[in-house]
Amino acid sequence: MASSSNKFQVPFAGKWSGFSVADDGTKYVPEPKGSKEHREIWESQVMIPFAIDNNVYAFGGPIPDDMNLTREVDEIFPCLETCEPRIFDSKPYNFEYMLTNYKPFRSHPYYGNSLYLTWLDRIEQSFGKFWKDYGIFELIQFSRIGPKYQPEMLIAAMHFFEKSTNTFHFKSGMMTPTLFDVSAITGLRPTGKTYSPDDVSDNITLNYKENAFSAFILKHSGPENEEVSDEEHVAFLTLWLSHYVFCSRSLQVARKFIPMAVQIHEGCHFALGRLLLATLYESIGEVCDNLKGLVPAKSKSKKATTDGCFQAAGPMWLLQLWLNATFEKELGLFIPTEHHASIAKRKIEGTRLIRLQPNPLEQNSQQLFMKYMKIFLAIDHFKPEHAPFVKRTIGPSWFVKEIPVLNPNAEEEINETWTAYLDPTILSIRIGTLSSEYALIGYQPNLVSRQFGFSQLRPKSMYIRKKNIVLGTTVTSTLYERYMKISRDNVYGFEPFDFNLSYYCTQEFANWWRRYFDSKHLGDAVLISRLESGFTRPQIKRIEQQVKTTVTKKQAAESAKTVKEKTTSKAVESEEPSKARKRPTNVPSTETGPSKKPKPNTIVVSDEEEEEEEQSFQRKRRQPPVIIETNIPETTDDLSTEEKEKKMKEKREKQERKAKRKEEKKKEGKKSSEDRTRDKKHKKSKSSSDPSATNLKSPSISNEQQEPIPDAEVQEDAAMPDATLKESDNMPQQDNNPEDILSNKSSGDTLKDSETTISEKVIPEPSQDQPEHPMSAETDNKTSPFKEWNENPTVEVEADESSSEEEDFDSEAIKEAEAGGSELLPETSTSKLSASLGLAEEEFISLQIHDPEAALKLLITKTTTDPVSSSGPSNSTASDSEINSSVRQDSLISKLYTDFINGDILASVEEHPANAFKHKSFLNKLHNPQTDLETLRKVIQLESILDQFATTVQNLKRNSQKLVGQQAAYDALFEKAMAAQSKVDQMKAQVQQPGLGIQECTNNISKWEAEIDSFRAEIADREKKILEEKAKRVKIEEAVAATTQESIHKAAKEGISHFSAATVIKEEIKSLEDAIKIQTVEVGLIKDHYVDFKSKCLS
Repeated sequence: MASSSNKFQVPFAGKWSGFSVADDGTKYVPEPKGSKEHREIWESQVMIPFAIDNNVYAFGGPIPDDMNLTREVDEIFPCLETCEPRIFDSKPYNFEYMLTNYKPFRSHPYYGNSLYLTWLDRIEQSFGKFWKDYGIFELIQFSRIGPKYQPEMLIAAMHFFEKSTNTFHFKSGMMTPTLFDVSAITGLRPTGKTYSPDDVSDNITLNYKENAFSAFILKHSGPENEEVSDEEHVAFLTLWLSHYVFCSRSLQVARKFIPMAVQIHEGCHFALGRLLLATLYESIGEVCDNLKGLVPAKSKSKKATTDGCFQAAGPMWLLQLWLNATFEKELGLFIPTEHHASIAKRKIEGTRLIRLQPNPLEQNSQQLFMKYMKIFLAIDHFKPEHAPFVKRTIGPSWFVKEIPVLNPNAEEEINETWTAYLDPTILSIRIGTLSSEYALIGYQPNLVSRQFGFSQLRPKSMYIRKKNIVLGTTVTSTLYERYMKISRDNVYGFEPFDFNLSYYCTQEFANWWRRYFDSKHLGDAVLISRLESGFTRPQIKRIEQQVKTTVTKKQAAESAKTVKEKTTSKAVESEEPSKARKRPTNVPSTETGPSKKPKPNTIVVSDEEEEEEEQSFQRKRRQPPVIIETNIPETTDDLSTEEKEKKMKEKREKQERKAKRKEEKKKEGKKSSEDRTRDKKHKKSKSSSDPSATNLKSPSISNEQQEPIPDAEVQEDAAMPDATLKESDNMPQQDNNPEDILSNKSSGDTLKDSETTISEKVIPEPSQDQPEHPMSAETDNKTSPFKEWNENPTVEVEADESSSEEEDFDSEAIKEAEAGGSELLPETSTSKLSASLGLAEEEFISLQIHDPEAALKLLITKTTTDPVSSSGPSNSTASDSEINSSVRQDSLISKLYTDFINGDILASVEEHPANAFKHKSFLNKLHNPQTDLETLRKVIQLESILDQFATTVQNLKRNSQKLVGQQAAYDALFEKAMAAQSKVDQMKAQVQQPGLGIQECTNNISKWEAEIDSFRAEIADREKKILEEKAKRVKIEEAVAATTQESIHKAAKEGISHFSAATVIKEEIKSLEDAIKIQTVEVGLIKDHYVDFKSKCLS
């Protein structure tokens, strides 16, 4: 504690003739200047004077010392990586809870409970004076009316909260509730000893089993004709603290507040204001962890949460009142006129803040949340209104007194109070007696000096090292006491002086904060787009789940029947008689009666799904076919010969049609040189009698992957999509055994990478006994935008009946992936050099043209390692493998620099996003032990660039297509609205023009009124006729008006409906246009980043 009695004067940080003015007109305070001795004083003071134009102002100290300007401090201040605000977090948003009845603020106080208000009146009669002396009377009155929570406002504000500094990070700087704000709002003092539940006496004990509020009140409230007992007062304070002050998460009367209630009842003063603010910091930090999907510090759950799965407990009412006071103008709050009289007599500011409420607009949660987010994003300058209590006109006597204090008797109290306001320190959050209740949190008012009427300079961090930061987590009692002792023994100096209020900052602070904020913030447009997607994504997911294909029992039965028929047809086609499979004699059997062998598991694809595949390729690619695992018993029913021939004929015609479509599609595309080489090589391999080539026609499955397959199912599996349909008719259904294929490969006929077997291209669907085999560990662990392309296609029973378009997409995509790099081809050489190297002639020529150094190195290496003539014995298989591997690696590196670093792969991805899969597959091949660390780092960077770019391009194209559709819908609806408006105008014009019947009545009246004047004798008769005509006219008018007005209202309502729908779509169009602009900018930025990356690699 400091006192002016020491007669110590803090030196001025500077005396200037004027402010520094920026180009935009913003005024800045010059940087503090002084000697080393002066700076050492400023490093220990919370108020530092300076003068401009002979007016004295104050900086909020202390200034940072040399230890505070290190790189280690820059890494943790002003933002710790794990504590950054939600708006800086890259995780997607999910605001589904705002679209449902979920209530995250269930712990908020319930105001207006008649039982509680009756009990409050009874207790106040006996202890009202005591509450005033203790300083909690006005705070207890909050429980009568209480602030109404604005959930959207609170959640939006907490998206800006940074947990390590306990401040909100706006563009203008840091802001947060302080002990000064707590005193102004609640009337609680910032001073006093740290609360400890161990300091309670044993004079009063409170035992209860009724935790619910109503039951608790009925149990402990005494009769009206009896005095309030001490136990009843303690029970009331326990309920008040649990529900109305600290807002316990349990939604019940928490027992841990009993010691606090006893201490208040006995008049033991402690720092209730400090404990209240510390609890608020902890509660906001816990909600922020939930918003970011992190496990809260004190949560018992070990699972991370999402944006919507949280409960905001704690004194959030204090945050609501602080937001009302600080941003009253920006939020558009007002006070109803009926409360003006009571507010004029207020004793604390909280009484007025409770009555503030937003304009009563009919808006949903999404609109309110986005409104508040945009308001907080727009706070780019600190205004005097953001420090609403600095003039201190309302509040307790110790709060409103000016500093420096002229009365020596009050000087010590006021200086102690202001020291508590301005001193950076550690606050205790301990409330209960359990060991898990020991927790600490930081309080740094120097980060928000402008809220006290001081000018802001670059602040000093209270923490020098990351391990010293306290975040409200549980600590040991020893560490707790150690921190509290340090906070008591190390207090900054406070030497008051007369000063003028100021809300400026230094240029250094402005630049420092701008660099930090811009490095974290991607821009308002990007953030708003991501926030809006947090509302639309859950709706899209629900729609996708609703339209997801479902299989009825009828469809399953029809599919099973189809498989039976097709199985029988296959058996007839192969001219093998249907006969029962014999059980091996060496297997013991206990079966009796009919055959009880296990029913085969057959994958069934319905005919409806097959037709859908042919009609909609895009939906087919994104949504796999409906596959049913069912058990089908073997059947002995035989079809007639005519039916068999008919089915076989239909199947052949269908295969011919698909083959024709496939050939037409192939002719339309241009073949690359690699495709032509592959086709040429494929033709040679087909003409060869090599067993390994024959094996390529059937799926190769390892022993571990292979499951027992019935004969019919094996025959169906033989017809692969990649095989030529006409050739498949003449090809044996299952001539090759997978074990033979493995033996062929092991005997030396090893296939090269370009000759991968069909099993490597079309991977069977994994079952419970057969785990999935990802393409590589790298691609399996990464989240890639090509996930839907990277999924393994399913080997179905009716593979030959799948969509030809899907076959083309899958086979071409897989071939592109397999042909990603310059691979070694099988030995089909026509040149001595290529034959001696084990390379194809085309591959050797390509290597010689594109990378002559690698080709020369290969020749020299081969000559050195193989001095024996070609007619002699060949080198070992191991040396050839090493050479081939080295050449393959050199080819991959060469292609990396040629296509990826010197070329432009992003252009091909931008034109066809599917090319990204090809590039990713090639880069994945460089994840091998032969790739050096530097090259591997480049590969990883390229993969990251590809991921980002492909995702952005996909979103851009998707939104562009959606924009066109929405624009068309908007035009159609707006046209309907205009037509309805035209109809309304036409009907109104008809109403304004009187009908023929009305005009006729009017003419008759005029005529007969003239006759009355001429024929007095007939007056009575004519008057009777006049009355009849008037009645007739009234009826006609009423009938016409009723009919016309009803039609007008109906047409107008239709027009309003159409216009409303058009307005909603127009807003979505604007969002899509903004998203497209942002994604266009992102594409440019990624391209620039890619160019910079290539330039660095080449430099």
